[in-house]
Amino acid sequence: MALVTVYITTCNRLELLKRCLNSIKEQTIRDIEIIVVDDNSNDDTALFMKSECEKDTRIKYLRNDINRGACYSRNKAISVASSEYITGCDDDDYFEKDRIKSFVENSDKLEQFVFLYTDSLWLTSRGVNKAGINKFAKAIVSSEDLLYFNYVGNQVFTKTSILQKYLFDVNLPAWQDFECWFRILRGTNKKALRINSYNYIQDISHPFSRISSGKQERIIKAYDLFCNKYNLKESERKILRLHFFNYGFGKQYFINSTIIALIKSFSVFQILLVFRNVKELYKNGKEDKI
Repeated sequence: MALVTVYITTCNRLELLKRCLNSIKEQTIRDIEIIVVDDNSNDDTALFMKSECEKDTRIKYLRNDINRGACYSRNKAISVASSEYITGCDDDDYFEKDRIKSFVENSDKLEQFVFLYTDSLWLTSRGVNKAGINKFAKAIVSSEDLLYFNYVGNQVFTKTSILQKYLFDVNLPAWQDFECWFRILRGTNKKALRINSYNYIQDISHPFSRISSGKQERIIKAYDLFCNKYNLKESERKILRLHFFNYGFGKQYFINSTIIALIKSFSVFQILLVFRNVKELYKNGKEDKI
């Protein structure tokens, strides 16, 4: 049994998948299981993956009979994972060589925290730079913190049994990562810990579609579903609207009552941090991958 599983979902992005897969194969920790789920690609992904599996026995390849979406594909990989720990990588992103090592060296902290996460490097048309999202944020976050902003990002490191229990919600049109992290934090009544490392590269420079679209109607639907799923109080719903800033929503979504609710939350620092992070997102053109 491998120590760590890394799951990847892909669909018609072969060149990006190659870069992603190579970065995981080259990890300094070799005791890993790599599961790639192909969401019914019609390019040469299947041929490429067949060759990769023959060359590296750590790789498992699964293919959907029809296009079923990223969450279904992630859950498929997670469900068959056989390792003690698990993390993921979007096919258009990639790892630095020491990413798995940095998590494994801190895996003892999973006795206290339900998952670990890191800051990211952003690959833009201007080059690679450090994401400034968590520059001033606290290292330990709760489910309540995520109502203000998704400080965690799109990947975590946790015990495989945890992710197999919670999985991703296939009914959400957006916010799937955020909702899953929120549900894990709330369901376990634990917190998450940020590891001080930059070893995940999010590529926002390529012309392909991102896995998560920024279309406002999908965000609004996800917002409504999230609020109803967790029976959020009105004050919490208003705080959650801060996420709308990430997608260029107009001021009509931030009425006076929303500002009042934020002030009443006694989290002035949290609010200022959110607005700073939104500015950071727009500066790097990253608002479509949250």
